[in-house]
Amino acid sequence: MSVRRLFEQRTTAIALVVVSAAAPRLAPAQSIPGAVLAQREPHHHLVYEDSVIRVLRVRVPAHDTTLLHEHDPDYFWISLGPSTLINVKPGNPDATVTSADLEFHYSFGKFAHIARNPGSAPFDNITVELLEPQTGVRDLCEEAVADKPLDCRQSSTGQKAHFSGGREHPAFATDQITVRLHEIDPGGTLRPTAGTKAAWVIALDSTDTKQKLVVGGGPKWVGGTFRAAAGQAWVVSNMSDGVIRVITVLRN
Repeated sequence: MSVRRLFEQRTTAIALVVVSAAAPRLAPAQSIPGAVLAQREPHHHLVYEDSVIRVLRVRVPAHDTTLLHEHDPDYFWISLGPSTLINVKPGNPDATVTSADLEFHYSFGKFAHIARNPGSAPFDNITVELLEPQTGVRDLCEEAVADKPLDCRQSSTGQKAHFSGGREHPAFATDQITVRLHEIDPGGTLRPTAGTKAAWVIALDSTDTKQKLVVGGGPKWVGGTFRAAAGQAWVVSNMSDGVIRVITVLRN
C-alpha cells in the first residue's frame, strides 16, 4: 500500500471519530400514539438538560389545556403557587389534582396525559424528568408519592450533612437521588460539605439567577439550573433582601 493511500485512510478514520464525538445525543423517540414528548409540548419549556436530568418550566394559563403529551422517564414536579388541575389519561377517569404552593409530586413514567387548568390563575410548576432508571422511591417530608409513609427525619445522630447554610426540607428520595428544598436568607449562602457527590441546584424563579443568586466556584446557571461535580467546591449567595428558595438534586 502506498504511503499516500495509508495517509488518506488514517485521515478518514480520524475525521469519522471527530464527527462521532461531536454528534449531539439523539432525542428520545415518541412511543405513545397521538402524544408529543413533554419537552415538545408548547406549555412545557425546556430550560436545561444533561445525561441525568431534564428541567422543564411549565405554565398552563387559566382555562387552558395542554396537548396530549408523553412522559417517558419518571419525573417530579413542584407547584409554584396553589393550583388545581384536571389530569386526563386516555382510558382512565379524569382526576382532580389539588396542590399547595411548593408541594412536590412524583410520577412514574411511560404514560401520556393532558393537563387541564380549570382555575382563574395560571398553573405553574417546575418539572424535572429523571433520565436514569429510578428504584426504591420513598417519601421523606413530602407526600410526593401517594400512599407512601412519610419518613421526615431531617437529621439524626451520625447522619452526614451534605449542605451547609440555609434551611433544608427533605422532600423525597430514590435509591439513586435525594431531592430537597432549601431556603437561603438574605445575605446567606448554600454550599456543599466535604465529600458531597454530584449535585444539581434549581432556582424556583430563573430571574433570581440574574443578580440575586450569585454562584462562585465554577458552575454556571443555565436556565436557572447548574450541575456541580462530586467534590467540587461551590457556593450560592443570596444577594437580595428576601428569602430565596432552591431545589437540590443529590446523587446518593
